[in-house]
Amino acid sequence: MLDRWYTALFDVNRVAIADLLADDAVITLEDLGVTQTKAEFIEALDEWEEAVENANLAWQLEAGTESDATRASVLVCYQFPDNETMIREVFGFHDSKIVSSVQTAVGDSCENF
Repeated sequence: MLDRWYTALFDVNRVAIADLLADDAVITLEDLGVTQTKAEFIEALDEWEEAVENANLAWQLEAGTESDATRASVLVCYQFPDNETMIREVFGFHDSKIVSSVQTAVGDSCENF
């Protein structure tokens, strides 16, 4: 599921993203102080599409954390032309859908990725 999520997110594939998110999904961007519903997240993809136009993305399951059918913790490296950032994204899953995502910035570099 996470392979599909990050491929859809980086390709800004709205149909695939909508399919992966549960109808009552909640996405929390802690560093921005923003909490979004599924509809609000999809609406914000226009901005995201511009931001990732010349960016690179890599992700991996966070070492030392448990991942199963109900949860996963991921480290994501976003490399933009002018900066890079490391994000921890903690997912909640139910019935093969993403029901929650909490994103927290963990660094201004992907050096130790």
